[in-house]
Amino acid sequence: MLRARTGRLVAATGLIWLAVAAGPAFAQANDDIVVTGRTPETTQRFVDQISAPSQSADQLARWDRGVCTGVAGLPVRQAQFIADRVAQRAMQVGLDPGAAGCTPNISIVVSSDADALARRMYDQDRAAFAYRPENGVSSLGEVALNEFLTTDRPVRWWQVSRTVSADGLTLQGDTANGGLSNAPVARSSGTRLREDVREDLDRAVIIVDAARVGDVQLAALADYIAMVALAQVSPDAQPRNYPTILNLFADQPARSRAAGLTEWDEAYLQGLYSATRNAANVRQHQSDIARRMLPGQG
Repeated sequence: MLRARTGRLVAATGLIWLAVAAGPAFAQANDDIVVTGRTPETTQRFVDQISAPSQSADQLARWDRGVCTGVAGLPVRQAQFIADRVAQRAMQVGLDPGAAGCTPNISIVVSSDADALARRMYDQDRAAFAYRPENGVSSLGEVALNEFLTTDRPVRWWQVSRTVSADGLTLQGDTANGGLSNAPVARSSGTRLREDVREDLDRAVIIVDAARVGDVQLAALADYIAMVALAQVSPDAQPRNYPTILNLFADQPARSRAAGLTEWDEAYLQGLYSATRNAANVRQHQSDIARRMLPGQG
């Protein structure tokens, strides 16, 4: 059973924001869902539907070398379970999950009043949400931020990405990331098929509303969190025709809920993390991911 607790912090180390959390238990469930075959058409529709690039970016962002996860608002064992699951999923796509003492770039908070918590985070550090893109830093934008602050979804998330060179170096003029206005830009590899820049995820905050999550399985919740932490998933996606953990809170029978990441979810993450990072545009990026999702492509 999941019991919320005040001021608990687990995972790598400190957290960007801490919260007071309290909420219901998460029941165990063993229902499976049927995974349908992946075809070029169905995978492309799936990728198009769930992916959400940053407002001013024409590529999908992903974490570069590693992630560091902090979890607040839960007893130690349950918080550690979620942190470990995110780390496990990160390792599966080739990321370093971070050693003890690292500074979190993924902040997960469980709260009994998610609306107030989201507003408090925003009021305390508005710049951290980067809802007005500048200096190569971007998010889903101001309209999406307002939805993040007021949504009734059981889990809400906010991600900020950064435009870097195709080699992963800070761009000229990106003083927010330590770059110098007169610093040279890394060598260009831009072509008609590839850009000379790419999008790296920079930070993410995920808020779990303990009053709205219902009776979902803790393992399923942890995988849902991992999915939206590791990829830019559209908060408005409704992939009900697909077997995906993203349907965890959809209005459907409990027996049809996924108990964890499905083959589709794992294929998407593998496709994202193996796709060409400096694609010429987001459409090309999505097509590359969809192609790699097909059996035998990888």
